[in-house]
Order: sequence, then structure tokens, then C-alpha cells
Amino acid sequence: MVSILLISLLYLGIMLIAAKISEEIFRRIGLVTFVGPILMGILLGNGVFGVIQINEIISFITSLGIIFLLFLAGAEEFDVENRPNANIFLAVILESIIPFSVVLVALYVVDSKDSLILVAPLAMSSAGPLSRMLMDVEISENRISNLIFQQVILIEIIFVILFAIFLRTGKILITIIEIFLVFAFTIMFGGTLAKILEKIEYYFKAREIEFASLIAIILIIGYLSELYKFNSAISAFFLGILLKNYLKDRPELLERLHAFTYGFFEPLFFLGIGLYVTKLNIIIILFGLLFFSLIIASKFLAGFISSRVVKIDGKINGIATSVKGGVDSSLLLTSLTLGYINEFMYSFSILAISLSALIAPLLFQMSYKARKKISESKRVKLSQEVIKLQIKPLYVTCQENLRSVISKISERGVRGIVVVNYENKPLGYVSIQTLLEIDPELYENTKACDVLLEEVPIEYDNVKIIDLLRKFRETEKPVIAIVNKEGVLVTTVYERELARFLISL
Repeated sequence: MVSILLISLLYLGIMLIAAKISEEIFRRIGLVTFVGPILMGILLGNGVFGVIQINEIISFITSLGIIFLLFLAGAEEFDVENRPNANIFLAVILESIIPFSVVLVALYVVDSKDSLILVAPLAMSSAGPLSRMLMDVEISENRISNLIFQQVILIEIIFVILFAIFLRTGKILITIIEIFLVFAFTIMFGGTLAKILEKIEYYFKAREIEFASLIAIILIIGYLSELYKFNSAISAFFLGILLKNYLKDRPELLERLHAFTYGFFEPLFFLGIGLYVTKLNIIIILFGLLFFSLIIASKFLAGFISSRVVKIDGKINGIATSVKGGVDSSLLLTSLTLGYINEFMYSFSILAISLSALIAPLLFQMSYKARKKISESKRVKLSQEVIKLQIKPLYVTCQENLRSVISKISERGVRGIVVVNYENKPLGYVSIQTLLEIDPELYENTKACDVLLEEVPIEYDNVKIIDLLRKFRETEKPVIAIVNKEGVLVTTVYERELARFLISL
């Protein structure tokens, strides 16, 4: 008889390989990648073939995946500094009430027990998949994308809070007080917790101490939450919000957390979602299609109506605010593992969410005409001027502090940033290596020009792409500044970003 430990090692190996293969398949055919592992999990689990069986170890690893994914969702998706206006709040109210009401009524009609606990994951939107979708269609930094993202972030937060309340319907007042205290703690002691981590970095020089300390805090907070009957995954979400600025100042730490979470936990988590699906039958499939239709229709209607408030095209707003497949999947699995819903309810719900996650981005791409088939005449040519690529410049002024510098570097995922003077002329660039050598406590009061600037290669705006590629090889610099005849910065070019444009060659 093979022990549970040995068989779990085999299962985990199969799950990782299968998840990554299915991700790649979905990527190549232009579909949302994380749905691939979910469908693979359905095939490998009891849903179809029954090759992999859920056990205590697999369940534990999946639970850890939920915690770390929600921590990163809080740290990266929810921007506490981005304050929406009154129109956004009004739109969000509409976009929450309409899907909530439609899904709740539908659950009552089909006589699903614990309808409230299912409403949150089914009716909410997900900011993680939305951000990836906006980047895919190359509108992730314009006005439309910002307004859409603000709406979805607030919808996600509202339903996360509702889910926490619905988990303890018998103690609603206590749960609301707890959530209020979590927010109060976030505002009052966020900086204190970050400083504790900074002190640990300063006094302890053991290898990877900052990474180990962060993981330890996430796990300990999760334990304390469960001890006091508060969901550990929801606590991880709020903890991510709490440590948002701390992680922004440490892109290398965030990168290691990404590798830890997205390289190991995320593929296992999404494939694990599929493993929990019970044996598929016509009833589960029909229920999944029914709720998929209701979700898409109600969320599109809500987004279409609210588009008049936020002044965005109705079709675009309706589809974009219907995106699902991130935190909602985590909440659904949490409700199953805690025993609030049965396998049947979980199975048709995850099918509905997966279908929504697949269809909404495809509809959005069609509506926005983002997936352009590049004609031969519009292909990027090595002989054309780089300015025609219309690359968005990335730079900081001399007076901006290092917190702003590292924030911009982190957002774009680059290894350095150009610094300009009051005339907008490039002076040099600040590298990630330079920032890592400076105490993070000094970021707030240190200006960009107070640190050692490295020489930045400069080219005029008529430079050709082929010449720019040669310049990158010769200088081995991460960025080149493009200026006009007066020496004023026009744009900045990074080697990796330039490579993306050349894919169409």
C-alpha cells in the first residue's frame, strides 16, 4: 500500500506539469490561460477520469494557494491611494446590486441551500484577470482602463466583505465589527508592521530573511484569524493591502513572492479547483450554462447602464466589468472546503465562472477591436524610425523621491528609469541595483537627483529601430532616451519592450 505522502508527491508533480501544459495550450490559442488548469483538473479528477484523488496533503497545498493568491491580490490589485469619484461609487452600486439580485433570485428558484454564500463568488467581478485583459489589448494605462479598473476593484472589495459576512450569518454584527477593525488596523498600523519587517532586515543578515519573515507573517496571521473564527484567506487579502507600499519599495522581494506563488501555488490552485468538481452529468452542465448566462447577462446590463454615469462606451463597460476568474474562484473553493456548499453546487458554479472567464475577454477583444490582424503594410520594419512605434515614455523628475521612482519602476517591470531636469532633458538613469543599496527608510526623503545617476544612452527621434538594437548590444544599458533636436525627452525605449514590437516581424 503506497503511503499518502508518496502518492501526494506523485500527484503534485503530475498537477504542476499538467497545469503548465494546459496554460501553454490556452495561451497559444488565445484564450484565458488559467482556465486551462481548471479544465485539466476536471479531466484528471473525479469530474471525468478520476486519475488524481483529493487527500489531506493536496487539500492543504490548495488552501495555502488561496492564502498567497489573495495576499498578492490585496497587495497588487487594490490601490488604497486611488480614490474614485462619486460617479464611480454610483456605478459600482448599480453593478453590485443588479447581479447580486439576479443570482440570488435564481438560486432561490432552483432551491439551492446557502444561497447567500454562493452569491458573492458568482456575482462579483475579478480585478486580476481584468488587468491581464487590459494589458493584452494595450489599453492598460489610458482613461478608459483606469475607470473600468476602479469599478471592478470596488466591486471585488464589496463582495469579499459580503462573503466574509455571509460566512457567519449568525454573527453579522460581530463580523462587520471585525472587518471594520481590520480596516482600522490597516490605516493605523500598516506603517508599523512594515517598519517591523524593515528592522528585521536591518538587524538580521541570515540568507533570505526578509522573504522568510514575510511568509511567516502571512501564515501566522492566517492562524490567528482561524483561531478567532475569521477566514484566513480573507485576512491574507487585507494583509496584502496593509503591506502594499512595503512591497512596492522592494520589487526584488515581490518578484520572489511572484515566483513562489505563481510558479508553484497558482498552477496547483487552479488545477485543484477542477479536482474538486464532482462527476459531471447533464444536470451540472445545464446548471453551469444557466448561471453562466445569468451572470454575463446581469453584469453586462449593470455595466451598460452604469456606463452613462462614468461616461464610457456602454458595450465596453458592460463586458469589461463582467470579467471573472480570480478571487471569485478562491472564495468558491473556500466555501466548499469549509463545508458551506456541497459538491454539486460547487461544480456548476465553477463551470459558470470558468465559462465567464473565457467568454468575457473574447467579447471584449471583439468589441474593442484590440486583437488587430496586422496587415503587411503595418508591420514593424527594422528600417523605420522608432518614434513611429509610439512607445509611452517612462521617467522621473529630479524632485521626485525614491518611493515614486521605485513605484514607477515596479509598475512597468523595468531595471532602471531615466531622470530629467526641469527642462525635461535627460540627466541619467537610476538603476534597480542603486536603489537596492539604499536603506528603504530613506526613500521618502531622498530625491532622484540625490543618488548616483548612471549615464543613459541618448538618441535623436529620427533613429531607426535597427540602430537602436545595435546601441543596446554595444552599451548593455537597460534603457535609451530618445530626444528631439532641442535635447528634450520624447520617449524612452527598453530592450524588452522593443522586442515585443518586433514579434510582428
